[in-house]
Amino acid sequence: MTNSLADPSLETSSSWLGGLKNRFWNELEEPSGFLRMLRLSRPVANQSWLWSDRRLSHRLASLEKLAFWKSEEWRLNPEIESTRREFLTGLRESIGPRLKKIENLNERRRINRFLTRVEARLGVVDPYCRPTRARVELTDACNLRCPMCPQSFWEWDRRHADEWILERARSLYPWLTQLDFTSFGETLLSPLFRKALRDSPSHAHTLLITNGLLVNDDMAEFIVSNNLSELHVSIDSASPEAYLAMRGVDGFKRVIENCRRLVRAKLKAGKQEPVLVFNFTLNRKNFEELEPLIQLAAEIGFQRVHANYLLVWRPDLRGDSIFWIREQTCELLDRCDGLAARSGIEFFHPPKPLAEHEGRERFERFCPEAWEFIHIRAVGRIAVCCMSADEFEAPPEMSWEEIWDCPAYQNFRRMVNLPGDEAPPLCRNCHFGRDIQPGDPRFHFFEATLDEHLTGQAKDPYLRSQGECLTL
Repeated sequence: MTNSLADPSLETSSSWLGGLKNRFWNELEEPSGFLRMLRLSRPVANQSWLWSDRRLSHRLASLEKLAFWKSEEWRLNPEIESTRREFLTGLRESIGPRLKKIENLNERRRINRFLTRVEARLGVVDPYCRPTRARVELTDACNLRCPMCPQSFWEWDRRHADEWILERARSLYPWLTQLDFTSFGETLLSPLFRKALRDSPSHAHTLLITNGLLVNDDMAEFIVSNNLSELHVSIDSASPEAYLAMRGVDGFKRVIENCRRLVRAKLKAGKQEPVLVFNFTLNRKNFEELEPLIQLAAEIGFQRVHANYLLVWRPDLRGDSIFWIREQTCELLDRCDGLAARSGIEFFHPPKPLAEHEGRERFERFCPEAWEFIHIRAVGRIAVCCMSADEFEAPPEMSWEEIWDCPAYQNFRRMVNLPGDEAPPLCRNCHFGRDIQPGDPRFHFFEATLDEHLTGQAKDPYLRSQGECLTL
């Protein structure tokens, strides 16, 4: 029998196909070539009979690459944008109507993820797509009142999620690629936490953020032995003094010992997951703590450090923002990048806050959250994003799909990416959707929006006083 690995005819064929593929993608480097390929592909996109589920799944990566080729770079080219929209519209009409009928759930999730990108880009208000990411809030109660957190300035009747909320979440699991059990509360306080984690879908990337104060030996072993992909411990300091200043309690040594418990539990179980992460909210008060925290992570066996910039929701926190020390922050992040590389720690942070960012936006507003994400709140409402830019009443008898497809949700999709003041208030300065860069003050300061919200003075119907939300 001929050894296929040494068969020169196969090698020649493989080389020829590789060359053809390279020529195809090279053709797309110029706008004229990309337009030509889109126009040739557009009739094919409209022929649903050509796209069996298996064929669609097999070709999905190449199809997605073509559909969004240089989509940001060429976004302001009207001819490319209109032709791309025609191509995406054809794909949507070919794929969307049969999405729920795809029997293989892995293929359905992959195709749904692609469809969310397509429909978000088209701004479809009544999408075929279902959420690919979800946040399930098991409680909005917390055992801390950290100054930079909404828990410290936003009063509400805190509560744990009821069983029916967890049941609502379970019906969503077949669609998800990512599941987050974190929100406005300390999740480990929830009586449903263990049940929720045990029942979480094995196909989804699961995430939990905790302050770490409640992680005893039993909890550490439980977390490690169940399906959790990442565990983030919010700490914001590398010393007892800084922890007390940031968190208001003398709990630093306790949290670090609990982190060591997690590392020991992983070693005992011989598991790679959950990945253990320190979260750090960088501001002027803890500026000197970031480098020591990276060193501490390496010392105790954590794998990552995630730094974020303080978002100012209260006027008295304005002076703590790193916006006032942008140059020093850039220098700090450069040092931390080098330290993390030398220490074997993954270090993630937002783009550096460069002064030249101020007043600039790369593109018009574009937020995909209303097509990709759903936030199931412990109080029974459903929110459209992690910022809760809008919330909808969702009584137990209503499914998440009824909310997802309802007129109020559709109206939010219609408004979220409108320019300027036409968008919902919490969306206007949201750097996630508007692509505002960290060197711009709008990235950091939200206290005026919050003040309107808390005092009920907002004239916009999307900014209601606390405790109110749209009723369907």
